[in-house]
Amino acid sequence: MDFAAANRGAFVILLIAVMMGASWLTGSMMIPDRLPTRPVIVTPEDDPAAPLPAGNVESGAILANAICSRCHSFTPSAQDTAGPSLFSVYGRPIGRQPGYTYSRGLASLGGQWDEARLNAWLRNPAAFSPGTRMSFRGLPDINGRADIIAWLKTLH
Repeated sequence: MDFAAANRGAFVILLIAVMMGASWLTGSMMIPDRLPTRPVIVTPEDDPAAPLPAGNVESGAILANAICSRCHSFTPSAQDTAGPSLFSVYGRPIGRQPGYTYSRGLASLGGQWDEARLNAWLRNPAAFSPGTRMSFRGLPDINGRADIIAWLKTLH
């Protein structure tokens, strides 16, 4: 093989790489990377508008430590980890923990974390705030959610 043939081969490989990059770039600009929202299935025994049952603080502490402690801390002086600290989350403005960068969808929500919003969030985070970075799929058990919320209320 002479130099001209090797040069043509290298040019073809480079041209293919450039075309693949342009194709990827065009596709990423045309197709948004937002995940579609999943519909929330409301069953009669778990109506989001219905009041929560009374939660058990001790059970909530155990459940929250089992589920949430992988990504969240619960003490006032702890650093944010994968998720923001949940200390004093009840009553805090949604998406406003100082020093933590929230997803655009969650940061744009107004209001404060109260029982109804925490219940909706814990039931299905992706439905509450589409595009959230939280990988938790949700807790279908209303009693478990009530227990966690009752425990979160004590963290002040």
